[in-house]
Amino acid sequence: MGEGRTSWRDFVFNLQRLRYRGGEINGFSSRLHYISDFIIDNSYRGNIKDITSQLTGSDYTVKTIDYMTRHKDAYPALADSAQYAHMRKIESGYRSHRFPFIKSSKTGLRNLWQELQDGDVICITSKIPGLDVQHLGIVKKINGVPHLLHASSTAKKVIIDQTPLHEYLRKNRNASGIRVIRISN
Repeated sequence: MGEGRTSWRDFVFNLQRLRYRGGEINGFSSRLHYISDFIIDNSYRGNIKDITSQLTGSDYTVKTIDYMTRHKDAYPALADSAQYAHMRKIESGYRSHRFPFIKSSKTGLRNLWQELQDGDVICITSKIPGLDVQHLGIVKKINGVPHLLHASSTAKKVIIDQTPLHEYLRKNRNASGIRVIRISN
C-alpha cells in the first residue's frame, strides 16, 4: 500500500495483506469475511481509515454479526466442525457490535457529497439480521454528485452506476446506510 509498485506479484501480495487476518492465509476463517472485521484488522495495521464518524449525518448503530454461522449450510467450509467453531469464536467478538454509519436517508445531504472523495470505499450496511455490510463500491463523482463504481448484479459487470449514490440506496430495500473507508497512503 502506497509503495508505488505495480507488478502482478505486488498486487497479489497487497490483496492478501488486505483480505486476511494479519495479512496471513491460515484457513477459511483467516479471511476477513465481514467488513467490520476487515475494517478493524486493516485500521489497526494502518492500511485504511474508517472516516464515517467524521462525516455529515453520521450516527452509530449496534448489531450482532453472525450471519455465516446462522447460515452455515451456505458455506461449505463450515461443514468442518473446527472451521465452524473458529468462525463462531470470531463472530462472538461482534455481539452487539457498535459501529458508525450514515443512514440512507441522510446520504442526499450536499455537505456529505462535498466530504466524499473519488476513491473512497462505500460499504452499504444491511438490514439483514446478522450481516453488517451487503455490498461495496468506490466513489466516483459525476458533476460533484457521488456515484458508485461497483460490480453490478443487474448489469452483471463492473460499472459506474448512472444512479446517484443516494438514489441507489433509496431503491435498495435491504440497505440501511453506508460506512466510508479511506485507503491510507
